[in-house]
Amino acid sequence: MTSPLAPRLRFKDLTSLIAAQLTLRLNEAAGHMLHRHFVWTKMQTEAGQRLEAIIARKEIERISGSGLFFWGIGNSLGKAVSEAAREAGGTLPVLWSMMKSKPKAIDASPGVVRLWEAYEDASGKIHEIPPHATVTSRVSKREHHYALVCHSETPLSLGDSGPFDPTTCKTTRGKSPGASQVTALLQGDTLNGHKSGSYRVAFRALLVSPWAVKLVRSRILSHTEVLTLGL
Repeated sequence: MTSPLAPRLRFKDLTSLIAAQLTLRLNEAAGHMLHRHFVWTKMQTEAGQRLEAIIARKEIERISGSGLFFWGIGNSLGKAVSEAAREAGGTLPVLWSMMKSKPKAIDASPGVVRLWEAYEDASGKIHEIPPHATVTSRVSKREHHYALVCHSETPLSLGDSGPFDPTTCKTTRGKSPGASQVTALLQGDTLNGHKSGSYRVAFRALLVSPWAVKLVRSRILSHTEVLTLGL
């Protein structure tokens, strides 16, 4: 006959094991969040569309894509972002903040707008941008643009998730991000240590594979298409 104490001992051992594993995971997570990489990007009116309208459009994109959306940026993050994402298990946090400066006249009224249709992955292979995603930019001499590939389970909105102090973070070169740096791969604490700061976090998401891509094929939007997109 099994002793009535046996189940109690097994339950006690099980709860102790679970508690130990939970403590270990919390400690690992705390250290990971303190030192992990993340992407910080600043946003403002772009390609003739007000910031509020851009975020509303991206929210529609997020819903249509089951959480997935593309966010256009003007600079490359290089191979470091994919390497950091793989080291972190496949995703990286992304934080958005509003620019301090007013939009440039050419961004507010670009005259001609590009719609990007394809992207190049890290191996050089060309892919079509998913049909639910829309990335636009003003026309420039450059034949390519860039985008962050993001995922969020929560709605995107121009909110206030607290202060952000870029001087507490470091770039891949070990320096704090410069004032003119719009999008950067940073290392630092995304949750704590920002009791104050000159920027505010508007919203967050996760960077997912293929993380950050180069956009390589585009076409000029017609006047009707510009009106349809609300640009």
